[in-house]
Amino acid sequence: MDVRQIKNPAFLQGMNEQELQKLCGELREFIIESVSHTGGHLSSNLGLVELTVALHRVFHTPQDKIIFDVGHQCYTHKLLTGRAAEFDTLRCTDGLSGFQCRTESPHDCYEGGHAGTALSAALGFAMARDAKGEKNAVIAVVGDGAMGNGLSYEALNHIGDYQKPLIIILNDNRMSINTNVGALHNSLERIRLHRGYRSAKSRTKAALRRIPVVGEAMVHGVEQVKEDLKRLYLRDGALFEEMGITYYGPVNGHDLGELDAFLRMAKEAAKPVLLHVITEKGHGCDYCTDDYDGLWHGVGAFDAQSGRQMAAGGTTQGKAVSRMVTELAAEDERIYAITPAMTTGAHLTEFAKKYPKRFIDAGIAEEHALVLANALALDGMRPFVTIYSTFLQRGYDEVNHDIARMGGNVVVGIDRCGVIGEDGVSHQGIFDVSLLLPVPGIILAQGRDAAESARLLATGFTAEGPYFLRYSKNAMPEQPLSREPLPIGRWERLREGEITVITYGDFVGEAEGAARLLEMDGICMGLVNARFLKPYDAEMMNTLLAEGKPLLVYEEVAGIGGLGSLLQQVAAGQESRTPVHSLALPDRWIYHGKRRELLRRMGLDAAGLRKTVRELLGR
Repeated sequence: MDVRQIKNPAFLQGMNEQELQKLCGELREFIIESVSHTGGHLSSNLGLVELTVALHRVFHTPQDKIIFDVGHQCYTHKLLTGRAAEFDTLRCTDGLSGFQCRTESPHDCYEGGHAGTALSAALGFAMARDAKGEKNAVIAVVGDGAMGNGLSYEALNHIGDYQKPLIIILNDNRMSINTNVGALHNSLERIRLHRGYRSAKSRTKAALRRIPVVGEAMVHGVEQVKEDLKRLYLRDGALFEEMGITYYGPVNGHDLGELDAFLRMAKEAAKPVLLHVITEKGHGCDYCTDDYDGLWHGVGAFDAQSGRQMAAGGTTQGKAVSRMVTELAAEDERIYAITPAMTTGAHLTEFAKKYPKRFIDAGIAEEHALVLANALALDGMRPFVTIYSTFLQRGYDEVNHDIARMGGNVVVGIDRCGVIGEDGVSHQGIFDVSLLLPVPGIILAQGRDAAESARLLATGFTAEGPYFLRYSKNAMPEQPLSREPLPIGRWERLREGEITVITYGDFVGEAEGAARLLEMDGICMGLVNARFLKPYDAEMMNTLLAEGKPLLVYEEVAGIGGLGSLLQQVAAGQESRTPVHSLALPDRWIYHGKRRELLRRMGLDAAGLRKTVRELLGR
């Protein structure tokens, strides 16, 4: 079958199991080939091919609602709902999103870029269905990593109390990006290995073959096998059963016949059902399986035949920060490194190997990781918590009411800040500055390159109180690293000119490029590296205001509540006549695409800064 010709999932109804298996192979090959060109989330999608095909054969979207948690597992769903012809635009500017996207297709009923939201959303859809007297099914496909998120537990508690039809598919591949951790993971591991499950598989399959496919007989067939299944699996599924959710499983997530039978049984249930499906991340692709380091979770372009990924040259600020914290930990046994399920992404693999007793993977639980770090700090330890900017938003209450209010000596690394690019709207790291600047008693910094980020990290461990360090994922040349602290709250004046641009982070390099362009226009542009956003350099700011030359605050964050807003308030408070302008991200959602292209479109690259400076100077 030509996957690009698929318009909707209706054709699945007429296919037998052999034809469905052949289709799964074709879908898997299409995903590998497509992602090898565009990059994307590979291994997680390869593990969900058979399950997604089975779902679309038993259920009928968009009437039935299927929600993927996290939404990057939806590639097969996109192909079956008619988007294969556009797959070469996946994660590209103006192309298909790498997640479910409501504006793309009526088959996408919800958008999930952060883990843990699907169960709450599914309950909302179920309640709306019941209020309208409709009969459609609601299915949440939740990864075992996302199931450990606190929001998932809150929703499970409510779902068990609601006691109306709702189907939870627990996609258990033992992984989020890296290997999962925690008591739930251990419980699921016991279920997978339980000898009762293995010895009962043949009996279960025989029972399933006796289940009629349609009509009233289906209900009778379900009731006949229900008690047998409970006796087989109740002990291991007791967590869910005690919450009022019927547990079925484990089910082979790559056996189409078994999936079909269990899904049809779940479809007829009159109360919430959890189907525990065992899948293999990267299934069907030799170089993607057993990917315990998460190398094939999210990838750039690669060779589809050999699996050879293009080697990334240079370094990143994140790598420099992780190297520095590992070096410092060798001399200070109070230093802990904490991550919410991002060991590889945060470059903490080496730290985990060297200091396993001081490395903590808290699972997909940002709030827990931050409170845990605060208590460690209050009792004399020096924790370093690294969280992607987009996920730090989930822990804002803990940053505010726990770490900042109590003044714990916690160093927080805000990774993947700025315009993030291909992962798109749910992952842009552009709001953390606006969230953090109003919080009293914190220090907020960002380095211009890897070397400065390493020094700022070392500075954080000399500081008293909460210390937040932003850094991007952008590649840059290798640099020698120093642990020499920088004076807190001090900026660096790099150039003097007829207008002064105040910026920080990666935009320092962008501004230097603009300055070179402006020289060709006969304009001398001043430049300040404002590496500390809080406390800002009041002495230098006063000097700049006194000079009377126009100031332009240039930043890769949301303009509302950024450093520009703060410095405009400072100038207004002093009744200064020196104009303070702001060039930052517009007040709208920033969707997926190449970072350079997105910056160009928003007028925030070097050429855009050059244009703004010329306009402000009337040149």
